[in-house]
Amino acid sequence: MSIHKESGCQKKEQNASTENWHRADILVAIKKKGGTLAQLSRANGFHERTLYNALERHWPKGEQIIADFIDESVHHIWPERYKKG
Repeated sequence: MSIHKESGCQKKEQNASTENWHRADILVAIKKKGGTLAQLSRANGFHERTLYNALERHWPKGEQIIADFIDESVHHIWPERYKKG
């Protein structure tokens, strides 16, 4: 038994998704298609940081914009967000 208490940050890391794509992989996929998330945000009428929200939390509209740009399904990129049940 550890004498150290787990901080909230440590708990979050242990519960981190292993099924969803890592945010860095999403950003690389966008870069491979010749864009950036900031450019994609502006091209869709948003502030340049807006689509970053989709990397952190469920936002169907933003997720779909990203998925369409990299030619992937939202269900493939974020399977844990779209589990049936």
